[in-house]
Amino acid sequence: MKKRIIVTGGSGFLGTHLLRALIQAGYEVKNIDLRQSKEFETVLADVQDKKRMLVEIKDADAVFHLASLIEAGESVKEPQKFIDNNIDGTLSVLDAMRENGINTFIFSSSAAVYGEPLHIPIKEDDRTIPINPYGMTKLAIEGLLSSYVQAHKFTGVALRYFNLYGPEEHHEPESHALPRFIKQIYQDKEVTVWGSGEHLRDYIHISDIVDAHLKALDYAWSNPEKYHYFNLSTEKPSSVLDLVSIIEETMHKKATVKHFPARPGDPLKLYADASKARKELDWEAKVAFSEGVKGVVEYFMNYWEENFDEAK
Repeated sequence: MKKRIIVTGGSGFLGTHLLRALIQAGYEVKNIDLRQSKEFETVLADVQDKKRMLVEIKDADAVFHLASLIEAGESVKEPQKFIDNNIDGTLSVLDAMRENGINTFIFSSSAAVYGEPLHIPIKEDDRTIPINPYGMTKLAIEGLLSSYVQAHKFTGVALRYFNLYGPEEHHEPESHALPRFIKQIYQDKEVTVWGSGEHLRDYIHISDIVDAHLKALDYAWSNPEKYHYFNLSTEKPSSVLDLVSIIEETMHKKATVKHFPARPGDPLKLYADASKARKELDWEAKVAFSEGVKGVVEYFMNYWEENFDEAK
């Protein structure tokens, strides 16, 4: 009999790729999201709706919790919205799991839990002092998960990562660096960069993150009734100017870069140590940065040829 997996927030960028991988791996899946997926049957529901979660989150072997508001800048302007959606929504999911006898929870967390690091690369047990409400909600959810492991014999895994990228990443308005830069260069517009563009960041490909989620599920079942947390990192950071250079090379176009003043508190280096995930999950990032970015550029160029209005 196939094991059944529930994915909250499965209509988004990561969720779509994860659902494909779960189906390919032989699982039966259920997607719960506020938005209808273009590819998968979707239960249209809000994770904050506790009564609805009790109905929908049942008869499953595990839950991948991806449903979340993700824009750090927006969280500074509307913190209550992020607290309601991210923290209260997670509590609804956890309580529904507890009521319905599901105890394996894989959480898509964020390296935003660390805030401004004291050491680079960041290790899992370094200090966690988020610098925006978004990061705070992710850390609070990890705390909730840990408490459910202790109180209700849950098995929990939190996966912390930085800049996820890959094909089929669409946001409206576009706020993520890679698709925004690709579109700006494609349209012959200025590429907007904060600071010198030499800040080093960890860009990790969607296929590597999906692989980590699948391995986290196997790990959870092999190591029950514990709370586990892992950094997911390439450990090979790249600068924004590196990113622009690869886009230029792939498009055969020269970018006009417009620099804005560096943002206060923006660290020069930000990437993590992934040795724990290598050792315990048998996971490591495999997609080279240059090849991954080229693939995304080619995806968008083909996409805009077929959807001309969206390229304007």
